[in-house]
Amino acid sequence: MGNTPEKNDEVFDEDMALSGVGGDREYLAEVVGLVRAAWPTLLADMKQGLVVGDLRTVEARARLAKAAARYVAARRAYECAQQVETLTGKGDLQATQKAIASLEREAQLLQSALSMIGNSEGQA
Repeated sequence: MGNTPEKNDEVFDEDMALSGVGGDREYLAEVVGLVRAAWPTLLADMKQGLVVGDLRTVEARARLAKAAARYVAARRAYECAQQVETLTGKGDLQATQKAIASLEREAQLLQSALSMIGNSEGQA
């Protein structure tokens, strides 16, 4: 649609993700579905953990977000989640809050890019 291929490749590297599942498009679509379903909960848990001062939860969810991003070759989302995890480990609440906001923006871009995988798979 309005997304350029270059922009999507920055958010989600489909070729790398496909390679990671042995070229199995159907399996990639399943992985993408799981990752898309996980993001809202991961982000909500991070934000809630920050509000109540539960940094262990924030750090654990950031670690899961890193794994989710890695499964779909989403480099920028991975890097944002890693930053959240690192800053949380240092106890820097203000910086962690900003990093979570960055991760949330990146997750929105990723969700949009991943939605195209599900749509294209449904048409195959």
